[in-house]
Amino acid sequence: MESQIALTKFGHACVRLEKAGRRLVIDPGTFTDVPAALEGAEHILVTHEHADHLDDGPVLEFLAANPEVT
Repeated sequence: MESQIALTKFGHACVRLEKAGRRLVIDPGTFTDVPAALEGAEHILVTHEHADHLDDGPVLEFLAANPEVT
């Protein structure tokens, strides 16, 4: 039996996909609780550079503290 994918929406454009303990966060932008969305993330995908899809301050802080995240 395959494991299911969980999708969690965090505000305007941000979603987190989880499967088998792995987490991908898409578009952690403004109007989002970015630290909560990024918790445990292994990968981050930004679709474009508008602020509502990338809140660069919290994302850069997270990446600096978690250099293994891509």
